[in-house]
Amino acid sequence: MTRPKGLLDQLDPPPPLNPSTLKPFNPQYPFMTLKSQLPILSLLLLCLLFTGCKKFEGDVTSPAWLQLDSIHVVRAASGENTRNSGWHTSDIDAVELIALFRGDSKETTLGTFQLPCHVPVLRDGVADYVVARPVVKQNGIASTRIYYSYLQCDTSHNVNFRTGETTRLGTYDATTNTSSVDVSYWGTDRIGELYFENFEPLASSIRLTEGRYEWITNDAAGARSGTGYVRIPTTAGSNGTYLEITDSMVVNDKSKYLYLEMDYRTDVEFRIGMRSPITAGGTDYTYYAINLYPTQEWTKIYINLGKLWSQMNHYPEFHIVFRTLDLENTNGYTYIDNLKIITL
Repeated sequence: MTRPKGLLDQLDPPPPLNPSTLKPFNPQYPFMTLKSQLPILSLLLLCLLFTGCKKFEGDVTSPAWLQLDSIHVVRAASGENTRNSGWHTSDIDAVELIALFRGDSKETTLGTFQLPCHVPVLRDGVADYVVARPVVKQNGIASTRIYYSYLQCDTSHNVNFRTGETTRLGTYDATTNTSSVDVSYWGTDRIGELYFENFEPLASSIRLTEGRYEWITNDAAGARSGTGYVRIPTTAGSNGTYLEITDSMVVNDKSKYLYLEMDYRTDVEFRIGMRSPITAGGTDYTYYAINLYPTQEWTKIYINLGKLWSQMNHYPEFHIVFRTLDLENTNGYTYIDNLKIITL
């Protein structure tokens, strides 16, 4: 059976393709243009990646390396902050590295790194200096690491970088194959020390809510440093324990940074906050800055009290408060050592 002719059968066949008659791509069809030019775009991207690297005594495409394993907080050689037990228990587990490479007019921030760190540097030559700035977890949160401006930085001068080789900052220990730098707290001419308590015998002057704590004075194995610490009991079935430092802290400058540092370990969850003392015709306000969770290891915490202080309209006088929480209906203790409230 013969198929009847239709409309398609009546159309003329297309002419043969002639390369000389081809026209450029019509930008009306961008998807065709993008697809056809992917190889060119990829080549351009690679060129940008390589030419975007800074030059330093020639084009460098293979890195040198910078190694730093630890930062130690020590007493300054100049005698600043010569406090003994407790003041220098800061734990620094991260660092920000900044370098001024010879010939550059501006510093280069290499980045913030967890210690120990082995950092690639696309340079070959000499840096006039490399600065190691101690970084802490603000309020215990790793994502909010900040330069802790109460601590001085370490600066290494005339640091050599060679492609494929490792440069170590600070002091190298051949026994452990590690390198470290020492940093110190700034002196009291820069830091405002509102309060420091290491709970050592014959040195403690803290005034706390009576009957809410136990002061342990001779337990070197249990203390974070020295032999003393405070232990706050929490009884199962209770509403927790409220403890207040009844010594007033006074800050009259609203522009000041305000931090609380301490070492702690705890069997139960507990809170740290601030209370504005009751004044004539005024109101007593208590605000909490942070909740801390059970840990059996001594832990250093750096708490920014600035936001909390602003909620109190920067009232110049305040107390520090603690409240343990009986959420698990169990007996437990909260341990505190080396408590500092400082401003800058």
